[in-house]
Amino acid sequence: MSPSKRHNLINLTIAVAMAVIFAIDLNTPLGLAVPFLYLLLALFAIGVSAPNRVLVLIAVFGPLLAGVKLLVHPDNGVVWFGQVNRLIFSMLIWVAVGLEWMRRTLEAERRENSRKLEKQVQERTEAWRIANQKLEIEVTERKEAEATIIDYTSRLRALSQQLVAVQDAERKALATELHDRIGQNLSALNMSLNLNLAMLSNPLPPADLPAIRARLKDALSLVEQTTEIVRGVMEELHPALLEQYGLKTALRWHGEEFSGRTGIAFHCIASESFPRLQGKVETSLFRIAQEALINVAKHARATAVTVTLTRTTSCIELQIGDDGLGVPPERLPQPTAGNGWGLAIMAERARTIGAELQIKPGSDKGTTVVVTVPNGYWETA
Repeated sequence: MSPSKRHNLINLTIAVAMAVIFAIDLNTPLGLAVPFLYLLLALFAIGVSAPNRVLVLIAVFGPLLAGVKLLVHPDNGVVWFGQVNRLIFSMLIWVAVGLEWMRRTLEAERRENSRKLEKQVQERTEAWRIANQKLEIEVTERKEAEATIIDYTSRLRALSQQLVAVQDAERKALATELHDRIGQNLSALNMSLNLNLAMLSNPLPPADLPAIRARLKDALSLVEQTTEIVRGVMEELHPALLEQYGLKTALRWHGEEFSGRTGIAFHCIASESFPRLQGKVETSLFRIAQEALINVAKHARATAVTVTLTRTTSCIELQIGDDGLGVPPERLPQPTAGNGWGLAIMAERARTIGAELQIKPGSDKGTTVVVTVPNGYWETA
């Protein structure tokens, strides 16, 4: 039975009971014990948890109806005894109803206090939970920050060692270049000049002049060759074309040099409207391309390599793809220090300009290096 139906049944029962008690009281000659029935009705209402308004009605109408008997039959029994009897039971009804009212009030206050206390406990628990969650997040973030610092420290140490190794390798390569190419030319030039000087120290017959002129032409040719070699070495170290004409022109020039040295066909694909980039971006992309071409020459066994420069709505992209042996996707090297200093240098150069470096298998065969520079990092002022 639903609570509303139960309350309606209780209210109807109490109303019928009160009418029956009043009818009994009117038709009982003395009726001294009848007011007791009103008290029992009040106790019944309390026992079944009747609503407060029902208790108030019993407390008001019970004594009122009990007093009506004396008005209707004033001479039925001892008047004063009936009045006292009804007064006593009326007072008992009021006391019972009043005590129940107080109990219910205290119970309501207790429930309210319990509800407030429970709410406070929930709020405190939620506050503690949130504080604990924040603390856990802070601890996690601190651990992640510490791990990141350790990782960057390790990478910095590795890169420092790598930088020293690369500098030593570059010095050695430069020394070898100077010794093998410029040194030989200078030695030959020195011998030719000394021989000509020895011949010029004595009077020369006219027949020796053509030989001296030939040696001087050879010496001049050696000077020109040496000059070209020095210029080439300087261009390798820092190509002037990169500053003057931009990345596209510098890559094409370097590709031609690369193809001439290695015999690997070189192609550069870039639109004529490809923009100039920030100086550090152009330098980093040029160095990455240089390193990638070195790797192609050393490891790829390729016959051709293609460098592509692309501008999209969101980025600048540099691709260096070869048609060499290639590597399965699961064995592709990652650009970290542990997989070769060349790749690590390329990755670090990319990071310094806010770019991303990826190594992918080629669409047909070979390997492709992709460098993506997002907008906001390459634009010139």
